[in-house]
Amino acid sequence: MFLVSVIPISRGIATDSLSYFSKEAPKEGSVVTVPLRKKTAHGLVIKVSPAQEAKSEIKNADFELKKIEGRSRTIFSQSFIKTAEEAATYHTGTIGGALYEIIPKAILTHLDTVLECTEPHYVANIRQHFVLQENDDDRFAHYKGIVREKFAKKRSVFLLMPTIEDLKKGRAYLEKGIQDYTYVFHSDMTQKETVDLWNKALREKHPILIIGTSIFLSLPRSDIGMIIVEKDNSRGYKNIGRPFLDMRYVAERLAKNIGADFLIGDSCLRVETIERHNEGDFVEFAPLSFRSLSTATDELIDMKKYSGREDGFRVLSDEFINLIKTNKENNELLFVFAARRGVSPSTVCSDCEDVLSCAKCNTPLILHGKDDYRFFLCNHCGKKYDAKTTCKKCGSWRLKPLGIGSELVEEKIKEILPDTKIFRIDKTVATTHKKAVSIAEKWMSSPGSILIGTEMALTYIDKKIDNCAIATLDSYFSIPDFRISEKIFSIILKMRSLAHRRFLLQTRRPDEALLSYAWKGNMIDFFREEIILRRALNFPPFSVLVKLSSSGTKERVTEDMKTIKTLCSDYDVDVFPAFVSLPRGHVGMHALIRIEKKSWPDKKLIQILETLPQSFTVNIDPESLL
Repeated sequence: MFLVSVIPISRGIATDSLSYFSKEAPKEGSVVTVPLRKKTAHGLVIKVSPAQEAKSEIKNADFELKKIEGRSRTIFSQSFIKTAEEAATYHTGTIGGALYEIIPKAILTHLDTVLECTEPHYVANIRQHFVLQENDDDRFAHYKGIVREKFAKKRSVFLLMPTIEDLKKGRAYLEKGIQDYTYVFHSDMTQKETVDLWNKALREKHPILIIGTSIFLSLPRSDIGMIIVEKDNSRGYKNIGRPFLDMRYVAERLAKNIGADFLIGDSCLRVETIERHNEGDFVEFAPLSFRSLSTATDELIDMKKYSGREDGFRVLSDEFINLIKTNKENNELLFVFAARRGVSPSTVCSDCEDVLSCAKCNTPLILHGKDDYRFFLCNHCGKKYDAKTTCKKCGSWRLKPLGIGSELVEEKIKEILPDTKIFRIDKTVATTHKKAVSIAEKWMSSPGSILIGTEMALTYIDKKIDNCAIATLDSYFSIPDFRISEKIFSIILKMRSLAHRRFLLQTRRPDEALLSYAWKGNMIDFFREEIILRRALNFPPFSVLVKLSSSGTKERVTEDMKTIKTLCSDYDVDVFPAFVSLPRGHVGMHALIRIEKKSWPDKKLIQILETLPQSFTVNIDPESLL
């Protein structure tokens, strides 16, 4: 009989390990099936000791030991497990929670059919950190060269991508000539497909190219010679749930632990990555390109020139109207970007100036629909309201829609060219990945048509098109987020690079330096100014941000923030309201602590954070402070 300490691979388990007994001694580092909360879960064995040696421990336990079910399986490398431990420490989560986020569920579900890891330890090699900033075609040409070079050295390559659509593009670029040795893993695969491909990848004796999302970093190929993180600037790498892992960090730590080279690439890298390059953390794989080139004719339209005219508030400029007409006449394709979905992103009362919001969750309502069928929709909880809704505060019916949404842009284009095919990709119509793919394919095969989309639509455009236009993105400037300038800049660069013939940007802020930099493809001056600003404000990359969040009644949240201030009295703590939608009667607040970059993980602060109740949310280096 043996006493076994197990890390439960599960969310929401506050402790890092639980104790069980087993008739046989499972290997440390193996995966077992254990009873947990009246169900079964999977766990990682971290310690095994004979029951006789642990008699006193068993006798004094205030709980009944349960038995491990089934046999243990060693399916992950020690280097991967070490990476999970480091990720958990850095992001102040449990090891089990970290493992849950970076292991495919299909592999755990089919433990008995998954091949065991035969080489759990990797040999450390001299490795390098590279950075690559070039346009898509040139960047992937470098990736092809890397794969050929590593294959020649009998090493495999892992290309990490943030989304399924990105995987498809990566495959199209790279698999020619090596189809038999290219393995593409993603979450849309069935469990059987995942297990079969996993086993096939482990059996393959030839070096392979693995193109996958982050959970497949757990694949225990012992010959991986390089991990490439593609699309550094994507927000898809940051988990939206606890423990809020940054998969770029996970990939970099794994590369270190297995002795592989590491490369991070994009057409426009993050400010954090550029500064790390400046500090010497990365070397250039190729000279960094700080000029984004475009073959399209650029037009920057100042929409303020239409203010006060007889035709009232203009959504489309004369230049925009000319573009959509020319696009149809020449049977070209046009993509129109709109920052928000709906007709109008917000509605205010003309009498009391209160923002019309959802009675259930207090989220600002968005006007949807067309012609005589208008309605307000809460994009948070999905509750629908009649267009004749009155102000909840003063009862007034004088409600004024503000802003420009994707539906309003569509409506205005149809007024000008009613027979034009118009498609739209936003979360309202493209509710699933498959629907978005279908819409994009129909648009691509319809010359003379127009696609209108929010930021999510950019993922589904996989090649250059004739014309691109930004109908509106001015609303982004009002978002109080330290990363918003970077987001605006990268969207404009992406739109500009997609256009083959014409690119048009409408704005009521033509004098913004940020727009000027993006318009000219001037990345070096943007990075220079952004780095100066972040250094002055002590934002990443010059600090690690620890965001502590609490929501509930005003009294409770206020008390929570006082507790944080007291517990963290040795740190500078900034407390501010959360910009999130919550049920009426509830409030949200954040406490922000900046830690010097080289001092994180801060053991003292982590010990404090571990004492906080589960009602607190702890997010390290969040994508947003809202």
